[in-house]
Amino acid sequence: MRLGITGGAGFIGANLSKLLVDSGHEVYLFDNLETGFKNNVDFASPTKFVEGDLRSADNIKSFFEELGIEYCVHLGALGSVPRSIDNPRDSFEVNALGTLNILEAAKINNIPVMFSSSSSVYGSNLKLPKIEKDWLSPISPYAASKLAAESLVTAFGRSFSMQVLTYRLFNVYGPWQNPTGIYSAVIPKWIFAAFKKQPLILYGNGEQKRDFTFVSDVVRIFKNSIEKKHASDFPVNLAFGNPVSLNNILGVFESYFGNLTIEKLTERQGDIKDSAANPESLIELHDNNVLQTQLNDGLFSTFDWFKSRYNF
Repeated sequence: MRLGITGGAGFIGANLSKLLVDSGHEVYLFDNLETGFKNNVDFASPTKFVEGDLRSADNIKSFFEELGIEYCVHLGALGSVPRSIDNPRDSFEVNALGTLNILEAAKINNIPVMFSSSSSVYGSNLKLPKIEKDWLSPISPYAASKLAAESLVTAFGRSFSMQVLTYRLFNVYGPWQNPTGIYSAVIPKWIFAAFKKQPLILYGNGEQKRDFTFVSDVVRIFKNSIEKKHASDFPVNLAFGNPVSLNNILGVFESYFGNLTIEKLTERQGDIKDSAANPESLIELHDNNVLQTQLNDGLFSTFDWFKSRYNF
């Protein structure tokens, strides 16, 4: 299948494109390299890279039509809650209006769309675990932009009989995640700090829980949905319902790195305290055939990858 991946030079895009290329698919990547890196996807000659911007409807239309894309995995986004608080307009234009551009082009060309949304859409709803049909209340511009985008995906699917599937991702970690950006996620930042014997920054008391998901599990589920032509008229949680506190994560770090220096700061605006998925819809969609990598295995594998990649 000829697959187009937006955000293809990013963290999840790099992992997904490698898996799909290794599985025999033709993979075409679309990215503006604002948060992705071209050297993330230099590993496979069948992969074609196109530099373009989600905010340009013409860029997307050309990408789909000139390359004959048969299926779109829409990962492209401006991530990070703090980034969205610093600049809410950019987050909305990329995440929401960019998704509208994808959907309009996909509609014209009859292309199925898989969209990666975020668990942040649940926001101030404190109910645990999160069920897809629970009420939603974003508490950051990033979360609001992803909710707007996933609403568009659902609406286009229902209005125009398009094949669409939205996955809500929960705290994905693993190889190819950027450790150095100002808005990088906590695990790659901690890994870099640990290898450099620098303090690990912890916002809050560390008791906040997250449903951490290893990227290999995520892309394997994506691949299965692409090949099985899954569709859903409502978003599906992509996590396994096993939340772990940040303090427990730090314990895994110490078992690998030894004693670490932890620097505690106040909680950040827009951060959700606890998050956990109800995975029943995911399990049903995949016919009870979903596998979860154990946290220690996933983290140790990620540590080893960073050690090799950055020559620590």
